[in-house]
Amino acid sequence: MSKFASISGTTSKLPKAEQMMAWSQDDVQTFLRENRTRLNLEYADIDKIYNEKIDGEAFLALTQDDLTKLGIVLGPVKKVMNLINDIRGKPSIKRKKHDTDDQKLERFWRALKNGEIMENKNGEFLKLPEDGNYLLDQDEQGSNTNEPNKPSLFVRRCYHDLYEMIFNNVKVRRWRISGNPGIGKTFFCFYLLYHLARTNQTVIYHRLKKPSILFSDDDVYSYPEDNIHVFKDFLANKKVWYIVDGREPMDYVAKTILFCSPQKHYYDAYDKLNVAIRYMPVWTWKEVDNCRNELFSHLNQEYVWELYKKWGEIPQFTLFYAQSDEQQALLKMAINAVNENLLDFVGETTEDNNSSHRIVHIRPNVPEVGEKDEEEIVYKNVPVNKEDEDEIFLTNEPKEEKDDDDVEDTSSSSALAVSKSNKRKGVVEKSDVVERLFYSKFTLEFASDYVSEAVIDKLINNYKHKLQSFVEASSSITDYATLRGTIFERIAHKKLLEGATFWTRPLFETTVSAPCFKIIERLSIPRHKLLFSEIDEIAPDNYCIPIQKTNATFDAFVPPDTFFQMTNAKNNPIITHGLEQYINKNDNSDIKFYFVLPKHLYESYDEQALHTKKDTVLKKRPCWVNRIKQYALEVELEL
Repeated sequence: MSKFASISGTTSKLPKAEQMMAWSQDDVQTFLRENRTRLNLEYADIDKIYNEKIDGEAFLALTQDDLTKLGIVLGPVKKVMNLINDIRGKPSIKRKKHDTDDQKLERFWRALKNGEIMENKNGEFLKLPEDGNYLLDQDEQGSNTNEPNKPSLFVRRCYHDLYEMIFNNVKVRRWRISGNPGIGKTFFCFYLLYHLARTNQTVIYHRLKKPSILFSDDDVYSYPEDNIHVFKDFLANKKVWYIVDGREPMDYVAKTILFCSPQKHYYDAYDKLNVAIRYMPVWTWKEVDNCRNELFSHLNQEYVWELYKKWGEIPQFTLFYAQSDEQQALLKMAINAVNENLLDFVGETTEDNNSSHRIVHIRPNVPEVGEKDEEEIVYKNVPVNKEDEDEIFLTNEPKEEKDDDDVEDTSSSSALAVSKSNKRKGVVEKSDVVERLFYSKFTLEFASDYVSEAVIDKLINNYKHKLQSFVEASSSITDYATLRGTIFERIAHKKLLEGATFWTRPLFETTVSAPCFKIIERLSIPRHKLLFSEIDEIAPDNYCIPIQKTNATFDAFVPPDTFFQMTNAKNNPIITHGLEQYINKNDNSDIKFYFVLPKHLYESYDEQALHTKKDTVLKKRPCWVNRIKQYALEVELEL
């Protein structure tokens, strides 16, 4: 009787892995010949394996790609791989047949492995072979390229940042990547799959209304029924990646990443499992235009810009559905559907309804160009009230700034300091300071100036009293604070543009000693509003509002030297980083910086600190900074 077991019956007679590890090249050949019929192998196939000097150890390490490269056809390859899995003790799912979809999935996985990130004047793009578009729907990015046979994905900067967070953090096993619908969370999912494919990881991928899929070096296939539990043996492995797109994930040991819009039914139970949550930002105009130029060149730039000014930073509607009348009509429908319930919106919905997300956008704390995670810090072990949390500013000893102007050192301490809204000051030990991760917090902003005007007008006309009560009363309601600030900003813009007299007072020292000194001032504010994305779009005699709100230094600018910052927070440092590009450094006139405030903050508002960037106090002051004169400006909220 042969010492090599036949597999014509059960697998209980298979050699153990430790036994096969000691086999020679000839032993492997004999084993395969005795099981040739069951494995559907030709003698020539066995000879190909033998000629590669495959001994027992090498046989157990074979992958599907290895066997395919030897010229062995797919059917026998699948059977050999199932055999190897059985011997190694890996889970193996017996299926009736290997169908056409599975062959396409295999080619898709190989395409990801062979993909390449290329950079040109429009940014970075993940270029895939022809089979790389199999999982992309017809209205998605990869199938709308200038080269339809070579699918491409636009690689945003946040993809790199979030990928590094996930892969470098070995302690976190569950993640949720969220953000507005239509910003490309699925694209980031494919970017992640690209890296997993290239590093030979095993992945279970489960997408909404799609069957679950296994991607691995050994096998690639989907299960014909929508049943994730068929892969339970794989999902019990901590080294396996469980990628879930737009549906509720199951609780397994595998490293789990959920990609979804902020709709609670996806993650209500999942978030209770110690999940790290990150928010993907909406697109900047530069990202939209670069993607248009590379992948949607049939769309005119001016046409896309007009869509961008309405929809804001959602590429689903500014690029993918740019020419769909039905999809474009959804924005007006969302505005028409606005009612007082919008005032209860905190960034997530409880049902599958995207209308609120078309009106309001989620803007996470993103790093500026060149800024790294470790440069941001937050408090730890510092007792604060919940309502004060957003008004705490920690400062480390700032790095020296490079500036062509002469500078003077005005710092008095290099200690880490915390200042609270009640004006108490204290020193925080370095052990109390921890890293603050980007993409972990967010504010709510209206989608665009077009949307905000339409929504505010409708709320004023139909729900005036509730709107006014909300703006005046919700400053202490943390969940609604960012929406309150957004609505206050838009009302303040409206008031300033209407033209009137305002109470103002200087926040710097003057010859007037009265603590609440204030004057009636008629500001010379242009009535014409100009929205700009780049600084060269600014024109004189305009009330200029930046479209890009992420890391914005101010809310409005009247050239050449007047800035407005709308705020309902007691602490709102002036971010000089980025402000300098709007300043004429050859001029010695004052730079007027108005804090536009509700009545309850106006009289007690203090002069604000100067920061180089968020949470970093300005240490060395360029000469032009000394020209900044701060003022408080009171806006009546009477609607």
